[in-house]
Amino acid sequence: MRIWVWAFVLFIGGAVFAPLRAGGDADRDVADEKPNLAWIEHAFQNVVDQVAPSVVGIRVQRRYMASLSDEDDAGIYEQMVTVNGSGTVMDRNGLILTNEHVVQSAEEIEILFHDRSTMKARVWAADPRGDLAVLKVDRDDLVPVKIADWSIVARGQWSITLGNPYGIGADGNLSVSIGVISNLDRTLPGLGEVDDRFYADMIQTTAPIHPGCSGGPLFNIRGELVGVVTAMHTRAPADEGVGFAIPMTKARRRLIHELTEGRQVEYGYLGLTVRSATSEERDLAGLDAPLGAVIQQIDPAGPTGAIGLREGDMVLRFQDQDVSGPGSLAELVGQTPPGRRVKIELRRNLISLIVHPLVQRREISHVSWMRGGAVLWRGMRLTDLNSIVRRRMEVSAAASGVAVIDVIAGSPADRAEIQIGDIVESVGKELVGDVASFDAHVRAAHGPVKVRIRARGEVVINP
Repeated sequence: MRIWVWAFVLFIGGAVFAPLRAGGDADRDVADEKPNLAWIEHAFQNVVDQVAPSVVGIRVQRRYMASLSDEDDAGIYEQMVTVNGSGTVMDRNGLILTNEHVVQSAEEIEILFHDRSTMKARVWAADPRGDLAVLKVDRDDLVPVKIADWSIVARGQWSITLGNPYGIGADGNLSVSIGVISNLDRTLPGLGEVDDRFYADMIQTTAPIHPGCSGGPLFNIRGELVGVVTAMHTRAPADEGVGFAIPMTKARRRLIHELTEGRQVEYGYLGLTVRSATSEERDLAGLDAPLGAVIQQIDPAGPTGAIGLREGDMVLRFQDQDVSGPGSLAELVGQTPPGRRVKIELRRNLISLIVHPLVQRREISHVSWMRGGAVLWRGMRLTDLNSIVRRRMEVSAAASGVAVIDVIAGSPADRAEIQIGDIVESVGKELVGDVASFDAHVRAAHGPVKVRIRARGEVVINP
């Protein structure tokens, strides 16, 4: 089926609902009880009143360049666009959780509070791969949310969202929507590939969501946070779509804790792309259990490029943990600290193999070999010079280099004062003409790297 639209939106969905009885036999089946609609309505109202002070609207100003004509150099103009999103208070001292894609490339961030006040915010820490960011405002009287026990979150439980659809929550009264958790561990194919985002264990919800809700909370009937509203999948503009949220698993909570501490999150990297194993492939490999992720591509310069792996090999276990599919392997590898040697069990036809690669730190510059386009290195995203960039930066047609189009807050590039619009002309003494040559020069770099920035001179970027 063809996917027409992938829209990012906030939605609070899914969660834990333990039915409460006003009286009667506690052993009776819930289905036999007559629903008390007034009680249910009151329960939802209580949740909304409880959590409303912990949910904020977000208004982001982002610079945008476009052309009035199909001609590359004709009618180019620049304007500021407003991006709406939502967020959740995590700490009384001003830390707010949202999606990284909401605040990506932001020039100004404004928070809209429940008490109708507004305040400027800055990015405290961000994780593009996990699509999470923590913002900081100068307040110490906020109301943080309570986080749900993930072990009891299940399909069919109520889901409640509060958000800022289309920016209409400017008065502090964010919109409420209600649904159920449709499913867990959903994969969002295609949505995160270009920006190297990991969407493999998502919550699916029926709670209606709209643009402007991205980054907001997904609550259960107890008012506990179970997810961060992130995306909507729709096949047509008139389609209401299917909503997804990042789950508050133990692993995700550890990641969020790192962000609230202001630390940069690191992910492990093996240099493989994999797909799910078919039942026929599992049969040929002599497997009874639904295991296996089949290797599709191998990065020749990556950790697994020189240890004898082949396309078609089936990864069964990683560090003695079963690999059920691509998402399972990506999560296990991503959680492995860079620099650790790991054990991987594979099956090649009926032959069992064990390899011990050394996990590297994941950067988009590493995965550009399988995706193309812009690359991200040490927190700065670079792309080839084109006529629009040349015109804006007043770069002549004869000049060469790559353009910085984004800088992640708190990254090595940010600490080196790299700015959006900088033109990187060389790495060390080597000129770079495009992102491919830039990537080739920095791929193996581990220590400080010296780059030359047009009109600014040499800058050292540390790991």
